[in-house]
Amino acid sequence: MQPPTCDDRPLWDLWLSFHHAPVLCLADEVGLFPFLAREPRTQEEVAEVLAFSKRGTEAVLGILTSLGLLSHHLDRFHLTDLSRNYLLPENPFYWGGMLHRLRAHPATEAIRAALQSDIDRERITDAWERGQVDPERVRAFTRAMHSHSYPAATGVARHGDFTGVRRLLDVGGGSGCFCIALAHRYPDLHGTVMDLPEVCDLAREYATAAGVADRIDTLSADMFRDPWPTGYDALFFSNIFHDWDPERCRELACKAYAVLPPGGTIYLHEMLLADTKSGPLPAASFSLSMVLNTRGKQYSAAELDEMLRAADFHKVTVTPTYGYYSLLSAEK
Repeated sequence: MQPPTCDDRPLWDLWLSFHHAPVLCLADEVGLFPFLAREPRTQEEVAEVLAFSKRGTEAVLGILTSLGLLSHHLDRFHLTDLSRNYLLPENPFYWGGMLHRLRAHPATEAIRAALQSDIDRERITDAWERGQVDPERVRAFTRAMHSHSYPAATGVARHGDFTGVRRLLDVGGGSGCFCIALAHRYPDLHGTVMDLPEVCDLAREYATAAGVADRIDTLSADMFRDPWPTGYDALFFSNIFHDWDPERCRELACKAYAVLPPGGTIYLHEMLLADTKSGPLPAASFSLSMVLNTRGKQYSAAELDEMLRAADFHKVTVTPTYGYYSLLSAEK
C-alpha cells in the first residue's frame, strides 16, 4: 500500500478552524481581554474569575494564544499588540461590532455551554460508556473516523517502531485502519480490533477490502466492562485517551499493563498539546472539540508520560508520525 503523496494538515486546519471565530466572540463577550489588560493571569485565575470549566479554559486560551491574540510567559497569559489594538472596548479600533453579530451562532452557544458547565451535559462518549449506542450512529461515526485516521495510520506504520511485534491488540480500534496499515508494513504482524459489536462488523469489511482479512480479526468487547484478552505483545490506542478524563486514562493504562507480558509495549497515538498548554493551534482546537463532545481533552506528552509511568510503564518515547500526530510508546 502506497502512502499519500502529501499529508492532510490543510484539511485538519479547515475543519478545526470552525471554532476559532466563536471562541474569539465568546472571549470578547465575557470580557477576557479587558480582564487580562488589567493584569496578566494564570489559566487557573482565568477559569475562576470568569467561571469557566478547567478543560474549556485550557482549550480556549490555547486557541487564542496560537492565533496571536494572547501570549504566554511564566505561566501567565498576556495581551498582544493585536488584541490591545482591536479587542479592548475603549479602543477606537475595537472590533466589537463585528463580534457581537456572531454571538447567536450555534457554535458559540455550544462553546458557551461547555465552558460554563462541565457536568449535567450529555456527550457522545456517555452513551459509549453506558454501552447504550445506536447501531446506525456507531456505523456513521466509525466511517467518519476512518476517513481522517487512515492517512495517519500509514504514517504510524512508516515511522513508528513495531519491530518484533507479532500480535497487536488495537483497543477501541474502530475501522481497523491502524491494523490494516501495520499489516501491510509488517508481514509477520497479526492484529486484533477490540471494539463494540457493530464496529467489529465494519472492521471486518475494511480488512477484507484491504486484502488483509487473514491477519486481522476482531473481538467484541466493552473496554471498561469486559475482561481484556492476554497473549498480545503490544496494545495500541489511537484517539482513545483524548476521549476520557485523566482518571479513566490511568484506568486504561493499568488494564493494559495487567494483560501485557514483561517487555510488552503500549502505544498511544494522539495529537499532542505543548507542555505549556498554549498550543499548537491544531491540538488546542481539537481539544476544544473534545471538551464539547467527550469527557477528555488533548493531552501533552508530559501528561501522557505521567499516566503511563503511574501504571508502571517505563522507557517512554515520543515519535512524530504524520501530520499533527505523534506516537508515544512505553514498555512493561
